Amino acid sequence: MQAAGISHIGLVRKKNEDKYIMDLQEKLFVICDGMGGHKGGKVASAMAAQVIERQYINRNEQDKIAALNKAISAANLKIWRVGSKNAEFQEMGTTATAAVIEDEHLMIAHVGDSCLFLLRDDQIRKITTDHTLARQMVIDGLLTENEVRTCSYNHVLTRAVGVQKNIEIDNYTEIIQPGDHILLCSDGLTDMLEDDEILDIVSQNKAGADPEKIAGALVDAALNKGGYDNITVIVLCI
Repeated sequence: MQAAGISHIGLVRKKNEDKYIMDLQEKLFVICDGMGGHKGGKVASAMAAQVIERQYINRNEQDKIAALNKAISAANLKIWRVGSKNAEFQEMGTTATAAVIEDEHLMIAHVGDSCLFLLRDDQIRKITTDHTLARQMVIDGLLTENEVRTCSYNHVLTRAVGVQKNIEIDNYTEIIQPGDHILLCSDGLTDMLEDDEILDIVSQNKAGADPEKIAGALVDAALNKGGYDNITVIVLCI
């Protein structure tokens, strides 16, 4: 397995509120995107990444999913406490999409609207489900799939780390195989690029299984389309 990560401020934002972790020894990969418009977004994402990595490394659980969930829950509680005690950080929060690889298993814990994709045999599949009001409206039959991208509710989070004392975490487990590509990204990428565009870029740059080349091409494509938000990607070549 090879891995590469890039975080770019984008072309519009004045600060980068994304944070990512690539711990190759633990095979732990995390993206946190601080809540835009909140003063503490950058603080929340940095705090979440730090706590998640520390808690996971010092885990007692043998179950990797349970360890990820416990780490995200610890980050949630710490951010919530800081936000509750400091007016300038009130209601700060962050997404958290965390993945661990063990043998042929990819284990994921997810909160918010950062994403994880699995690319295999020239096909792309989004594993995670966005916790946004727009996505919930699709689930409830109030919005069509084609209307999500342009809907004003597409960036209204229904779940985020640190906003409430307790957090609900989605979990996924996938079987991976040689030749797979795994992409974790913040919405700064997916707001700019359709899934098929992401697939095309990965397919065009996957020769030699160079994750840095793929990550750079994805970020460049998002910037060329406007780069309205921070853009963070982690690419894994299995």
